[in-house]
Amino acid sequence: MNITPFRRHLPDCPHTENPYHPRCGCPIYGRFVWKGEPTVFEGKKLAYQNKWGLDTRIWSEGGTKAEELAKRLEDFAAGIAPTTGKTVKDAVREWLEFRTKHGKGITKADLMGRKLLDWCQQNGILMLSAITTDGAMRFRTSLPFRTGDSGSLSVHWSVISGFFNWCVGMGYIEKSPIPDPKLFPQFAIEFDKPEVKVPTKKQIRAVLKAATGRIKLLLQLMHETGMALVDALLFDPTKLIDKTLIRGRRKKTGESFRVRISSGLAERLRKAGSPLFEGTYSKWREDCYKVFREAKVEMTPHGFRHYFISQWLAHGVRVEDVSDMVGTSPREIRTTYRHWIKEAEDRMDKVQREAWRRMGLDDNGNGGD
Repeated sequence: MNITPFRRHLPDCPHTENPYHPRCGCPIYGRFVWKGEPTVFEGKKLAYQNKWGLDTRIWSEGGTKAEELAKRLEDFAAGIAPTTGKTVKDAVREWLEFRTKHGKGITKADLMGRKLLDWCQQNGILMLSAITTDGAMRFRTSLPFRTGDSGSLSVHWSVISGFFNWCVGMGYIEKSPIPDPKLFPQFAIEFDKPEVKVPTKKQIRAVLKAATGRIKLLLQLMHETGMALVDALLFDPTKLIDKTLIRGRRKKTGESFRVRISSGLAERLRKAGSPLFEGTYSKWREDCYKVFREAKVEMTPHGFRHYFISQWLAHGVRVEDVSDMVGTSPREIRTTYRHWIKEAEDRMDKVQREAWRRMGLDDNGNGGD
């Protein structure tokens, strides 16, 4: 690879007729021909004819930098990873290993890592440092997740944002290519979150009545704990504490949860043995939907979690306590289930009015001495 240094003269330079003047002080560029496919290298577009800045105004240094760039381009053309920096593939692999080692969920991380690698391959990006802000936003545009009335894009984008922040922490890149939406709100992902549709008590009873065997145990477990399907499938009855207490961490978020089940269900789970639910997630999910169809109820397995949370809130249990039971932050519970918190508040108002009447007061607390 031959790279020819030359001066790109400033307008007031007296040596504009000589692009190779050794001492004029104008910026030095390198001119070269790339015979491979158009791609991106070190964050720059690589076309057939190229004129790249060499970041110097010293002629001798320009020659040295041109030779170094030529060597890196030759290695790139030969598929040889550079000795400095980190490839996107290696960074994603290490990130997933880190999350696994520290008990973090990797389902979405693995999905987003593969999507990033596919996009980088399609755009000829090898090195992590070559992903610019422009590239990161083009990657976001390529993602297939819904927006508008769905948080899918927001959730998955936060995962890949976490990847780049991890890379910054590891020293692989100086800063994340993803703009901070707090500083640049135009990059925030906005959507209207639909209200959670919670199954009724009648629907829950119909589903549990229609189920039999191990699938009935699974549905009862989700009903009494509010566990998501993936967490319920991983439940080991030999790890019950004090006969009825379950402690664990959510696979999706790593958040801890603590919840008790009825002694009757605990006994049935112990008698069923371990492992309780052999087979794939997809298999059990489809089995759930078979029961829903048989019971003629439109819901998802996550409906049991929604029902559990809403019922405890509606019966006056503190948001913070429900948060501990299900492993979801109090803030998220207040945002998602505010309607049922209102029901709990109404119930407490009713209790107070009844107490006032027993005291000989009216419904507004008036009439006393």
